[in-house]
Amino acid sequence: MAFDPRIIVTLPGVPRRGLTRLFGALVRLSLPRWIRGLAWGFLVRRFGIRRASIHGDLRDYRTFLDVFTRPLPPDSRPLPTERGWLSPADGILVDHQRVSPEGSWVIKGAPYTTGELLPGRTPADYAGYSALLIHLGPGDYHRFHSPCGMKIEEVSVLPGGLQPVDPLLMRRSMRILARNRRIALHCRDERGIPFSILLVGAMNVGRMRFPFDPALGGGPWVPSHRKYANPRSFSAGDELGWFEMGSAVVLFSPPGLQVQNEIGSRCWARTLLLPETESSST
Repeated sequence: MAFDPRIIVTLPGVPRRGLTRLFGALVRLSLPRWIRGLAWGFLVRRFGIRRASIHGDLRDYRTFLDVFTRPLPPDSRPLPTERGWLSPADGILVDHQRVSPEGSWVIKGAPYTTGELLPGRTPADYAGYSALLIHLGPGDYHRFHSPCGMKIEEVSVLPGGLQPVDPLLMRRSMRILARNRRIALHCRDERGIPFSILLVGAMNVGRMRFPFDPALGGGPWVPSHRKYANPRSFSAGDELGWFEMGSAVVLFSPPGLQVQNEIGSRCWARTLLLPETESSST
């Protein structure tokens, strides 16, 4: 196997937070309009961003971060009409695993406990649940959406490191889903069944943005937990927020839902999970 030079950034002693701050400063640089088309066009090709996913003229985007965190063009992602859950992000399904009877998870080969992934939750709370890990690459659309009709009742902020989340760089020993910077959204679906969405920061992803709570995701990154007196309500497909550059999302789905995608396949504006009775009949 050929050596991947990106592995260097995973090694101990590499100043990943400093590099992330530097990268963040660069993508926030505002360029004059006359050069934006050439500069952004080069970076769009370099990162593999589909031009059809960018609305309007590249020169209208003041910074490259604006290009990365853009909304999609109107009507470009019609939602499916079948009953089921959508993927919360436009990325690659890296893994999906069920919780063990003891309440532990093995995701992408790394072991985790319910408590470290979802603070305040116990193994009994997530008995029978599945975890779906979705990776967003540099060329992907970076906003995340509600997988179903739902309410966000609580949020946990979990500080940590900034290791890359590229599946090719993830190693069992990294345990990235418990050690990287994370925000967990604790929700209920339309039936009142609890579930969670874990948003994982990574190298070059120092921030996440949430329009429903502007104080969330920008720092300072200290352990915290907030419970909303008036839970935030969303319909399936509604925007929840965005990563500032690529990252990963873990959807903890309740029992009774069957994954429709193969590992390694792309997902978002199509049904990712169906009720098991419907899935078995299709």
